[in-house]
Amino acid sequence: MTQQRMDLEEFFHPKAVALVGSVNRNADPARVRRTHAERWGESWYLVNAKGGQIGDIQVYEHVTDIPAEVTLAVINVGTRLVAKVVEECGKHGVPYVLIFTAGFSEVGEKGAALEREVGETAARYGIRIFGPNTNTNAFEVLPEPPKRRGGRIGLVTQSGHQGRPLVQGTEFGVAFSRWVPTGNELDLEAADFIEYYAYDDDTSVIAGYFEGFKDPPKLRRALEAANAERKPVVALKMGATSAGTRMASSHTGHLAGSDAVVDGLFRQYGVVRVGDLDELLETAALFAKLPAGTGPNCCLYSISGGSGTLMAEVAEASGVPVPILAQKTRDSLREMIPDYLTVDNPVDNGAQFLVTNPIEDRKRVFDLICADPHVDVIVIGLTGALGRLTDRFAEDIVAFADEIPKPIVVTWNSFKTDEKGFRTLIDAGIPMFRSFRNCFGALRNFARYEQASSHFRSRKKMSTKLPPAAAAVLSETGAGGGPLGADASRRLLEAFGIPLAGEGLAHTAAEAGRVAKGIGFPVVMKIASPDFPHKSDAGLVRLGVASAGQASTVYSELVTRATKANRKARIEGVQIQQQVEGGVEMIVGVTRDRVFGPAVLVGTGGVFAEVLKDVTVRPLPLDRRDAEEMVKSLRGYALLLGARGQARSDIKALVDVVLAVARLAAAFGERLAELDLNPVVVQRRGAVAVDSLVVVAPSSAGES
Repeated sequence: MTQQRMDLEEFFHPKAVALVGSVNRNADPARVRRTHAERWGESWYLVNAKGGQIGDIQVYEHVTDIPAEVTLAVINVGTRLVAKVVEECGKHGVPYVLIFTAGFSEVGEKGAALEREVGETAARYGIRIFGPNTNTNAFEVLPEPPKRRGGRIGLVTQSGHQGRPLVQGTEFGVAFSRWVPTGNELDLEAADFIEYYAYDDDTSVIAGYFEGFKDPPKLRRALEAANAERKPVVALKMGATSAGTRMASSHTGHLAGSDAVVDGLFRQYGVVRVGDLDELLETAALFAKLPAGTGPNCCLYSISGGSGTLMAEVAEASGVPVPILAQKTRDSLREMIPDYLTVDNPVDNGAQFLVTNPIEDRKRVFDLICADPHVDVIVIGLTGALGRLTDRFAEDIVAFADEIPKPIVVTWNSFKTDEKGFRTLIDAGIPMFRSFRNCFGALRNFARYEQASSHFRSRKKMSTKLPPAAAAVLSETGAGGGPLGADASRRLLEAFGIPLAGEGLAHTAAEAGRVAKGIGFPVVMKIASPDFPHKSDAGLVRLGVASAGQASTVYSELVTRATKANRKARIEGVQIQQQVEGGVEMIVGVTRDRVFGPAVLVGTGGVFAEVLKDVTVRPLPLDRRDAEEMVKSLRGYALLLGARGQARSDIKALVDVVLAVARLAAAFGERLAELDLNPVVVQRRGAVAVDSLVVVAPSSAGES
């Protein structure tokens, strides 16, 4: 394919490099040449304010003194001097600058100010900045494993130190195309390099260690490119334990932390999310080595019944299918494997089989397993290093791996790695894991990616046009922010076609009786006040009101209770609402992430929404398929399908509500801080929002 990030292709392949920083004038010139040539080739120049020479190597005082075209400068000078050197680069026409120097935004506001100065200087000259607070590992030539099986991994990390243990995976037969540590990302950022790898012929899998993202549209474009080129993205994203919701008013805000929004974005684009460095390395390696299109069904093969049992349990817990082998396969295996050993799946060869049976028998076991129509992958568990036995098993795996039609994956669970068998497997590039957990987790993620890849798509930008009724509500609100009143909330939601329970607003006890009678008993009564966002928690909701007289009494009780709870509360009256019977209670809402903007949440709702925490989140834009996948991913989806004899709920109606809420969020943009529909009661036919909270942001707040 054609590399579509030619700017980065030029960055990675400079015509000549200026190395700006300290020099050792007493160094051996031959060694200096050899060291720099390994990373920069033959065209490089040393720059230091004191000038001079290293033997016959000229040291220039300024970048502008270099008598040749330079396309990359590597700066490693004092923090306060960086902007000046960048300006010199601009005057010399250097298009790319790598800033090794630290001490910028990572150390506080003073450093951030210096970083902004560097950025402004670079912008004046159109210079692209890599860093600051990075290193030159992006230009490191990474070693090739003894035998490369499959493709290479393109690695991008927002921490240099966290990248080193990953590229050291070459010691375990893992191949890398390049490693890019992005530093502070003043200009070039992780998303740029994800997109670069998507179009890089030398990269088959993209792996990354991420702490945060700066530019959501750029990240979406990069992930879309990876999807279009069928380059899986495996990500370790920090922040999974950070709530990020301290200022939230709604259930939605408390449930949808910033990490949940990132997780939703990853799900939209099939990004495989992992939890640790070892899992990142091993999962990315599996994706690089396992042929695309490989199915999910595993045959577990070992030398121990106990190992097979543990493998089967971990596989099942991970959601990896381990089907019973066909009767024909079992009968043929039984001809070589004694009756007391299992051949159903897992297959246990009893260990001695490896040293007592001829190679023809040992090969035939592999052939029989591969011929079974229920098997896609053979997973071999080597749980203990047993000298001759595991060495022989490893020799067989390597001898047969290229002859059989289905892939082999191995786990080496022992800490003893100085065995011949271990090195045999590594040198042959066999996909290897150090735990069953990582192995079956990676196989599960591979299967999920294969399934998701059939639905990869671009999502259309959602309309930002407000319906007239919604615009009127926003106009009435003015520049201020805060929760909307009951009437304004209702008009806003109705403007987007969100179905609401029938209701009316009473301003007196007598009016409450009349309104309730008009709606039809029983009714629900709740205080109408923006100062009580969670009315049930404050005891300001009454269910099952069955008569006009009772409605009048409840009106007085609710107003009295609310006044005692908050004498300054703005009380508009009492909402009287149709009591919706039956159905499944869900929650649908919107939260606003400071980076990704509005995101829609759906989950199992009701008063225990924050206890159950059964929710999923997607940032905008989203489409109907996103909404359907969100609903199906919930544990509460089983309730919607009709658990324990209950009728099936109208799932399409719930999806319609999710999409209506998404349209509202897109149209309101920055002015919508939070939205909470809880519960949305999903019935056999239709879905209806019973309670709502809409929080508007001040017009000057921007993204909050």
